[in-house]
Amino acid sequence: MTKSEKAIYTLTRQINSGTWRIGDKLPVEDELCKLIGVGRNTLREAVAALEQQGVLRRMQGAGTFLCQEFAPLGIEPEKGKPNPDIHVFCTCYYSHLEADFYGREILHDMSSRLSEQGRRLLIEVLPDAEMIQSKLLSLADELSGGCIFMNGLIPGDRELRFLAGKNIPVALLGRPVGREVVAYVGNDDAEEVRIAIRHLADHGYKRIGMINGTSDFADHHLVVDAYREVLEEYGIAFDARLLGEAEPFRFNDAKNAARALLEQCPDLDALAVSGDRAVLGALESIRESGKRIPADLGFFMLGELPWIQELSPVRLAGVRHDLHGMADKLLSMLDGLRAKRITPETHALLPPLFIPGRSCGCVPPPEAKPQNRHGIPAGI
Repeated sequence: MTKSEKAIYTLTRQINSGTWRIGDKLPVEDELCKLIGVGRNTLREAVAALEQQGVLRRMQGAGTFLCQEFAPLGIEPEKGKPNPDIHVFCTCYYSHLEADFYGREILHDMSSRLSEQGRRLLIEVLPDAEMIQSKLLSLADELSGGCIFMNGLIPGDRELRFLAGKNIPVALLGRPVGREVVAYVGNDDAEEVRIAIRHLADHGYKRIGMINGTSDFADHHLVVDAYREVLEEYGIAFDARLLGEAEPFRFNDAKNAARALLEQCPDLDALAVSGDRAVLGALESIRESGKRIPADLGFFMLGELPWIQELSPVRLAGVRHDLHGMADKLLSMLDGLRAKRITPETHALLPPLFIPGRSCGCVPPPEAKPQNRHGIPAGI
């Protein structure tokens, strides 16, 4: 290890131990040098590396702040023992809040699990997909432990063929886009819709609208089929006017879609919305219409972030992705591929987790903060 790498290792150990929490300002440079036992130049190199990976952020005149709790370099490998590192390739953080939150939670879990095994998680943050090929070429000899692509960064067929030719196991978070076979983990979007519509129907709603992704999304037809399937289970007639489309991360798209549904279908009595910013857009249209949740309209959200609840007039019922299950599944997939126990055709769609709320007229049990697999409150 170089002096800089040792400094990064020591600094990330301090972060993982809970010395600072997200948003905390780190000590001044002189104090940090004493804390980790390095000179100023080495410290600055370590801080710059962690800032580039999104763990720290330096603000002119204000200081250095902790942005993430996971430590990208994991722990120092034990000498004399095989220790296959796992590389994760993802897009830059802070592109939008959803990707940042979900990515941080999954990376934190994978880093913790590998650390327990004496292994390391190495994060490669790329601004866009154009840089994947050159990055893979430069790291080819270091990827024997396998690599994961996530947070919106999906490799193309050329990159997958290159990795297969090097016998490097690969797993994706999200569905593949090309023709090459590759193992992947995803969320079961159709099951999300089944949970939502059944929950609303169980509470007596009959005119249930839904705002989901646009028709060019790969699973759009599966989502609509799931919606119709549940309506049929409850003997509720399907009405195409109750379906709206919106980009999941676009506030205005969902706001306009919700307004159109409320105008076209004045008897609409419940609404399920996919995507966190889309939820906020739909809530804004409902507020402008003068309707109240749940007195006038039941509401169910597909995908939850903590700050969504803070902006809602009531505790929203909904579902969230099983982020900790995804972290475990991605790592076990790579281990299975490396040991030849599974093939690249393997994939897993994890069922979502139900979130009780008051937006459908039901009263949830006393709220408890969700915890990760280590018993630590998630999302902090």
